[in-house]
Amino acid sequence: MKPITKYTKNNDINIAYQVVGQGDIDLIFVPGWVSNIDMMWLDNNLSVFLTKLSLFTRLILFDKRGTGLSDRVNPLCSLEDRVDDILSVMDAVGSKKAIFFGHSEGGTIASLFAASHPERIISLITFGIFAKRKYSIDYPWAPKANEREIFYQTIRKEWGNGQKMGLETIMPSLANDPSYYTWFASYLRSAASPRAALALAKMNTETDITGILKNIKTPALVLHRTDDIDVNVEEGKYISNLIPHSKFIELQGNDHCFWVGDSNSVLIEIEEFITGNKPLNIINKQTKRKTKYSKNDIEKTMLNNFQYNLKIEAFAKLCGRSLSVFKRDFKSQFNTTPYRWLKAKRLEYATLLLHENDLNINQVCYESGFKNNSHFIKVFKEKYHTSPNQYKKRFLNS
Repeated sequence: MKPITKYTKNNDINIAYQVVGQGDIDLIFVPGWVSNIDMMWLDNNLSVFLTKLSLFTRLILFDKRGTGLSDRVNPLCSLEDRVDDILSVMDAVGSKKAIFFGHSEGGTIASLFAASHPERIISLITFGIFAKRKYSIDYPWAPKANEREIFYQTIRKEWGNGQKMGLETIMPSLANDPSYYTWFASYLRSAASPRAALALAKMNTETDITGILKNIKTPALVLHRTDDIDVNVEEGKYISNLIPHSKFIELQGNDHCFWVGDSNSVLIEIEEFITGNKPLNIINKQTKRKTKYSKNDIEKTMLNNFQYNLKIEAFAKLCGRSLSVFKRDFKSQFNTTPYRWLKAKRLEYATLLLHENDLNINQVCYESGFKNNSHFIKVFKEKYHTSPNQYKKRFLNS
């Protein structure tokens, strides 16, 4: 199910987190530069990726202090502060030990955590990681000072402008998709203010974990795409060579964001590293079986995932079926279409949230899986002949 956002405190700082999945192993996702854990579920590419991770783990998400739904504090904090924030989240969800999956800057933080708290980490996975963001002779792939200053100026003047923030360097495969750029620009704005984004970018420039990599004793999987424009693949190789028990895997592609491009290849490596088994659909391809899909129980899968704002095609994939077979099997089992079933189930859950939670209408809309407020209010009125707000008031006054 789509996770409810909760909060824990590190001293007086509120850290937002979510937990999804029932797997036996905890997987903590440490996001890159800035994030918003609610907005993650509004993007089909990212939400599908996270959902698939939650099928074999208990996935723990959080926003770093100063970003997303966590307290917007003075952004001048240290990596050690962020490590402490993660410990607070782990304690809040009862996680004694976890696998860490760090993306970009998040990989840097996850690596520091692994070196400083080996008793709380099982293994480390990184994607598109860097050791530092300041050029030196022994680390020639990092940006030079003038390049970073240009980046700072862009943040100051164009923060949240998808066409000006240079997003083609982190997701070039979507360079010709203006609608995705618009969404990602909104994601960035929801994740940090211009001042916070600038401060965090400067903090990244001063970060250097080269000295602690040799202290990481847990198994590590370092994933990097060959033609990553934002972080050179040689940086991943460099880092992997310094971590004693590390495995480096170079993946094809040029996107710095793991959920775009060939995201399935990333999932395959992560699942095999965590479970020790190749995903079933890959085994099927290798053994040349005729069946391409590994069918999952439709009812269980839909009940676990109806709150995600996914396309019908994504639900078909989660159920291990082609779109046509999914629709046919769904109709046979539920005697209705997936669209109608999803609308009814989401409305049912929305009424439950209106009864039992302190959420506002906008929060209920997104927690229930609807794509936007106007659509939610329209279908709610069609079903209950009143608006969600009026429905809640009547319930509270009854």
